[in-house]
Amino acid sequence: MNKRQIPLTPVPPTGMEMLFFYQCPHCGRQVPLVSPTEPKMTKCDVCAKSFPIIPVDEHSLHYVRIMLAGGKAASSPDFL
Repeated sequence: MNKRQIPLTPVPPTGMEMLFFYQCPHCGRQVPLVSPTEPKMTKCDVCAKSFPIIPVDEHSLHYVRIMLAGGKAASSPDFL
């Protein structure tokens, strides 16, 4: 059988990351940031103005990652 004809088996997630949205105080755009655990200045990708953010709790992130086994437990049971 040719390799092009072999059906692919669905692949489960092997990791995860959490995305948080911060509303730009200048233009209202929802700015996505990946798990910001430290206070910092971020820049809006629409109006290009900077603003400070409140970080997310690292313990909460750790808890969610443990509960979802790093993304593996989030797989749809219909595909397992």
